[in-house]
Amino acid sequence: MDKIKKSSLKWAFVKYISPCIVVSVIGILIIGHGTNYIQDWYYTKHVYSMGGHFERYNIIEFDNYRFTFQLLNCGKETIIFWIISNAQFLLMPLWVLLCVGMTGMIFYNTELREPINRLLSASKKISENQLDFKIEYRKQNELGTLCSAFDEMRLALYNNNLEMWQSIEERKRLNSAFSHDLRIPLTVLHGYADFLQKYVPEGKVSQEKLISVLSMMSGQITRLEHYTVKMNAVQKLEDIIPKIKNFTVDELKQNIMQTGKLLCKDKEFELTISVADDVNTLETDPEIVMQVYENIVSNAVRYAYNKVTVLVSLKNGLLSLSVCDDGNGFSDEALEKADYPFFRDEKNEDKTHFGLGLYICRLLCGKCGGSLSISNGIKGGKVTAEFSCGKISDNR
Repeated sequence: MDKIKKSSLKWAFVKYISPCIVVSVIGILIIGHGTNYIQDWYYTKHVYSMGGHFERYNIIEFDNYRFTFQLLNCGKETIIFWIISNAQFLLMPLWVLLCVGMTGMIFYNTELREPINRLLSASKKISENQLDFKIEYRKQNELGTLCSAFDEMRLALYNNNLEMWQSIEERKRLNSAFSHDLRIPLTVLHGYADFLQKYVPEGKVSQEKLISVLSMMSGQITRLEHYTVKMNAVQKLEDIIPKIKNFTVDELKQNIMQTGKLLCKDKEFELTISVADDVNTLETDPEIVMQVYENIVSNAVRYAYNKVTVLVSLKNGLLSLSVCDDGNGFSDEALEKADYPFFRDEKNEDKTHFGLGLYICRLLCGKCGGSLSISNGIKGGKVTAEFSCGKISDNR
């Protein structure tokens, strides 16, 4: 790879202007000597040979009036001689302007045109909301720094737009799933209401049947209430800001152990913690960590036959919680959609399960700079939650 040399526009300008000065001086000397030579040659051949020996000095030395008078009363040879004598006063500035203009053009084409065109093109793409590109400019000067800063701005806009788009798509998917699941209890309630309106006035519904229908309607209403509570909880997740705290590894171990045993009830619970010996304190939001942990363990207990295994590890600044069960594992569809809102496996007959647990865990992990992954282990399902976590060593 070619090395990129650090430079500055002011030194680049000096690099270009120095030859310009040299070429300008050389040109001025050439013009001066050239016009003097032509002047002497023309004077000797055309003015002096025609008896105008003193005209040369009269033209140069006399005042303006005398000069104009003599110029008007002399021949064309003397006029040409005067033009040659004064040509250098016009040619020298013109030569300097030409050198400066050419230098400026070369400097612009070499140092300025490419970055300016790149920035103009980038600004046009950004104005058209096209952010999937990269501004590359190899020279490390002021314009190179400007291009890098512009590209950083472009990347920040790209990430913000991507995050906003993902959030909008997530909200659309959540609302769609909620509307779909909400339709079922509403349809049931509507059916029961039609049944009661049709048969109760006619006295065709026994008291026992009426109580049974009302009980079913009450169950559907309770389910709708639970839906509302869940939706409110999900909506509030967007406003959650992690509160980073320092807590010890022993505290984490104790909380995970107590919560795991409590949730597993009569099922076996096994905990393994893999953290370096010199790490005593962790830095993240412990409440979010425990909320995610409780959701994952509760989900594992639902599918486990006899045992739930938890592995806690800290590696590369990520706190990892892996929860495994010894059940049947995730189906192919669940591996892809288990962390989608309101997803429920077709084999799951638990109507109190709304399919929001893993979805909420994924959102919370993202809030803490981590992620959620779903897979199948050796015997059953496996869910791993990761959190961005600073580690504080004992040897500080």
